[in-house]
Amino acid sequence: MNKHVALIAGITGAVGSALARELSSRDEWVVFGLSRNPPSVPIEGVEYRQIDLNDWDGSRKALAEINDVTHLFYCGRATHAEQVLENADDNLRLLDHLVTGVEASAKNLEHVHLVQGGKYYGVHVGPFPTPAQEEDARAPIPNFNYDQQDFLSQRSEESNWSWSASRPNTLLHYSPEIPRNIVSTLGAYAAICRELGAALDFPGNAGAFESITQMTTIELLAKGIAWMVTKSSCQNQAFNLTNTDVFRWKHLWPQIAECFSMPSGSVRPLKLAEVMSERDGLWNSISKKYRLKSNDLKQVANWGFADATLERYWDEILSHNKCRRLGFEEWDESEARFIHLLKQYQETAILPK
Repeated sequence: MNKHVALIAGITGAVGSALARELSSRDEWVVFGLSRNPPSVPIEGVEYRQIDLNDWDGSRKALAEINDVTHLFYCGRATHAEQVLENADDNLRLLDHLVTGVEASAKNLEHVHLVQGGKYYGVHVGPFPTPAQEEDARAPIPNFNYDQQDFLSQRSEESNWSWSASRPNTLLHYSPEIPRNIVSTLGAYAAICRELGAALDFPGNAGAFESITQMTTIELLAKGIAWMVTKSSCQNQAFNLTNTDVFRWKHLWPQIAECFSMPSGSVRPLKLAEVMSERDGLWNSISKKYRLKSNDLKQVANWGFADATLERYWDEILSHNKCRRLGFEEWDESEARFIHLLKQYQETAILPK
């Protein structure tokens, strides 16, 4: 059996590592991974390479050593702050260096996959037409996703490979080494509120508490990517990948409070990045009291990410019909998954019970 050879750029990130686990579990795949830093927990069966794609000369030399790649996956992002528009030039440069370097040596390259997200539709900026469909008109804002997709589309027309793109919404995942995680961040917020003797108030705005939103379980995303990159009917197009359900924070919030045996409070808008910057000492006390694995709050929570997520007073709904129509039928229950992951963080002493 001829095997597919995957090269995953950004393999130490949440999406890259989930994709590596999914592909390496399948007999038909051989998996290589690229990252700036070595993995904290290597995945069995994956061969790693340390590469900084900002360094063109270094990247070109390193990529030349991996010459049998058939499928290239880009799961990376340029370094960026929360709640700002990400730099299009920086993100395009990384993708350009990767594709150009791989093309030069991998003569059997068949497909390039780009991981995008709800930001393609401007979910981070303001209200957008819902349910968002893949062929909707682009939002009139600077958006690195547009530049990257246009780059792949044009380059593929000049080459012998096809492309695809996945668009998940906010990701649900268990990743103790990645603090940019809505589950662990809100869990840390709940633990701090409980230690202060307070109810679990919703720190976003009232509109976000009531609005309809969607999430994507990361294992579902990985399965969806694996599905589309070898399916001829999925070539040269993008696909929304969500859990297919929707929820409101006002329904999930009491369940989060219950996990910490505390009362659910009211809507009380806060800038967590400001308020929680003074809680490092309290978290240190919590970690000792409950024997947590880390006393560093910055390793558990990303407050700016939570602020950006919980300030969206508009609905976030991406249509899943295109995937379903072409045969991808995976789904998940977002509320139940969120609570399952929260309890997993508690059981593994990342968060207190």
